[in-house]
Amino acid sequence: MKQVDFNGKSVAAAVIGVTLLIVAIGAFTIIGPTDRGILHTLGKPSQEVLTPGLQFKLPLVQRIKKWTVVPKLYRVNVGIGDDGAITKDNQVIGATIRLQYAYDEARLYEAATKFDRSTIERGIEALSVASLKAVIGNYTIFDVAVNQDTIVRQVGSRIKDNIGQYPIIISQITLENFDWSDNFDKQIQETMAAAQKVKRAEQEANIAEQENKKKKIVAEATAQAAIAEAEGRYKAAELDAKAEIERARGKSEANRMLQQNLAVEIKIRELDIEKLRAERWDGRQIPTYLPLNPAGGVVTLPSK
Repeated sequence: MKQVDFNGKSVAAAVIGVTLLIVAIGAFTIIGPTDRGILHTLGKPSQEVLTPGLQFKLPLVQRIKKWTVVPKLYRVNVGIGDDGAITKDNQVIGATIRLQYAYDEARLYEAATKFDRSTIERGIEALSVASLKAVIGNYTIFDVAVNQDTIVRQVGSRIKDNIGQYPIIISQITLENFDWSDNFDKQIQETMAAAQKVKRAEQEANIAEQENKKKKIVAEATAQAAIAEAEGRYKAAELDAKAEIERARGKSEANRMLQQNLAVEIKIRELDIEKLRAERWDGRQIPTYLPLNPAGGVVTLPSK
């Protein structure tokens, strides 16, 4: 078997090459798009914030610490024990406060020199609990559910107004899982049962009122119909009476006209007789009576 001999120069060259490669690789750091960096030289941070991309550093002397600017979700649980929020009517309220926060890019040097993540989150928790207690104290327990949106806005406003002492930005705050004691649950059930009875009584009263209104409307409609029917009968009777009067007047007028026509006819006949008498008069006196035939003509007397 053939043996390969390594001399001292080749080994040294290899070591130097590997060392240079490690140094070259260690001289650069890649900062991702959601990160920012702070350059530390022998442990001392620089105030310059390094942006995403390839960043240079001196190997073994400098290092780059990365800080994510992606919002983190943090929950603060407020129980119904001694740390619970007390309402205006001395009831204990619990809730879960959900926050999304991210490091303020402009204050990363402050975050690197004065704070760590645990310190910031402990501060967020203390401020959140204090804000919830301060706001809940302005409401009765019965008002909490009704004014939930307002309470969320007020708690969020108090947290944001006081979070400036920490190098972070809060993007979202919500409240959920409101809780209270079992005794108050019982009070709520009793109150709701009483409220349901009142509501039922109000509904029954409304139904009775509507029924009475309906009966009144029906009675008024019936009365109006009866009045209308009576008025109709009265009008019909009045019209019948007027028609009867008109018929009587017409009959009387017809009789009067008939009598008048008969008198005229008689007069005409008398005139015809007088005319005939005048035509036949021979200067002698003739009897006043003239016999008439059925047709109304004068009967001619034979000559003597």
